[in-house]
Amino acid sequence: MRRTYLALSDEDRDYLITLSKKRTIQVQIVDRAKILLYKSDGMTFSNIAEKLAVSPSTVRLCISKYYEGGVENALFDTQRPGRPSEITDDAKAWMINIACQRPVELGYAQELWTLNSLHKHIQKHAEEAGYPRLSTVTKPYIQKFLKEQDIKPFKIKYYCEKWDPDFESKMHEVLLVYKQIEMQFDENGTLIVPDDYKLTITVSYDEKPGIQAISNTAPDLRPTAENGEVYRDAEYKRLGTLSLLAGIDLLTGEAIPLVSETHKSSDFIEFLKILDKKYPLQDTIRIILDNHSAHTSKETQRFLDAMPKGRFKFVFTPKHGSWLNMIESFFSKMTKQMLRGIRVNTKQELEERIYQYFEEINREPVVYH
Repeated sequence: MRRTYLALSDEDRDYLITLSKKRTIQVQIVDRAKILLYKSDGMTFSNIAEKLAVSPSTVRLCISKYYEGGVENALFDTQRPGRPSEITDDAKAWMINIACQRPVELGYAQELWTLNSLHKHIQKHAEEAGYPRLSTVTKPYIQKFLKEQDIKPFKIKYYCEKWDPDFESKMHEVLLVYKQIEMQFDENGTLIVPDDYKLTITVSYDEKPGIQAISNTAPDLRPTAENGEVYRDAEYKRLGTLSLLAGIDLLTGEAIPLVSETHKSSDFIEFLKILDKKYPLQDTIRIILDNHSAHTSKETQRFLDAMPKGRFKFVFTPKHGSWLNMIESFFSKMTKQMLRGIRVNTKQELEERIYQYFEEINREPVVYH
């Protein structure tokens, strides 16, 4: 069955309209753009030929090339053997160079390119850069070209830069601590207590700052037979934030919390006092923690100097290596189980519920291996 019209996408139609009005490109390309537009409006071959003063065979060829390869194929002639590439290697290199730059450095507000903004920039600046052919390049061509080059300037892929020059040695020390903990248990999983009862207690420690206390402006609607989900008003009220300082005893699995307004040196010292009160004086309290300034401040150091020698020992994770600290998985679990979607009436209620969560967890502590 003969097709009576072309089904152009909005994107292709806008592009063809732009080309049809240009006065700086070949007349041949303008005519072909108009042929496709007229055909999309349902005009016959003969009517289009008469309107543009071209032969009907020219119209048929243009439409046929469109069905074979789309807009790009219909507008531009196929490259012949021995003929220089229509888009030269230099032009392609220039496109790659533009795609790999930050738009903000070229005068735009955005951080990443979109296909539309990249296409407009290439078309606008191609002629002044010495690549006039690119002033009529299509978005589908740019998209295909970038895919062939495996360039994705529209996406961000995150990685962790190892800025710490002692990353390997610090990582080794943390892993060695975990191995030493494993050796404190027999084959039945029972803790081996030395004859002198002097244990090395290892606590995996970190802070979780900025826990938001949020209240509803209207009560939640609980699930019913008709509606199986919780319905909640999108409006809410912020009541402030709290910080959680917490550690896990890696010998017993017990989680030790301290909820505070801040997570300064004084808060960290308060947590150390909790540990000091909790464990017998002959024990060594070894803490795995990150390099937060509160952990190495003068205030913290003065507190440690006042304690019996060897009471506390710090094992620091490498910079950007907090994933080595086992409490990170505990915080992740806590977020999913308790903090996700939490609503309270006061900050005091949030604090009470955090402590309640730790009480519930400690009823069945999990020893981390």
